[in-house]
Amino acid sequence: MSYSATTIYKVMQKIIAKVRYEVEQASENDCLDEIIEKYDVVLEESTFIVDKKNHKILVLGGLVGNVDDYKNAAKKMGINPKQLEFESDYSRLTNFNTAKLKYSNKFSDIIYGPAPHKMTNMGDTESLLDELTRNPDIYPRVSKAIVNGRLKLSINSFKNALAKTRLIET
Repeated sequence: MSYSATTIYKVMQKIIAKVRYEVEQASENDCLDEIIEKYDVVLEESTFIVDKKNHKILVLGGLVGNVDDYKNAAKKMGINPKQLEFESDYSRLTNFNTAKLKYSNKFSDIIYGPAPHKMTNMGDTESLLDELTRNPDIYPRVSKAIVNGRLKLSINSFKNALAKTRLIET
């Protein structure tokens, strides 16, 4: 059957309205992944828009020094220390809720250091770091803090990782 351009346009608008509602409901019910998979949507990392005033960098993993030293290093690199959030107590990281990282509007980046492989709400994933790096369309950008080929959050590895963040790039 052949349809007029007007009819095609009306059908398209109705379908868009239904999909919009479906996405809104999925977002509210924390099941947006299902919709993304259903429609085979690929979110490009490059489409992420950084809000330098509101986005933060999560520093995840045990620190070699104290938090103030890291904040001072960030300040010297042009990052407001208030834009850093530290989850650095290794013994408490197993209780860190990883679900808040999915489609985060709060964090533009994660600086990742030594952390437990398993944390809260990880599902079947073996390691949070693997999950973050395998899914850049779902999670904030990850920069690993590396010293001699191993995860270590020293001041130098922190500065190197910080230089790769979106807040520095923009």
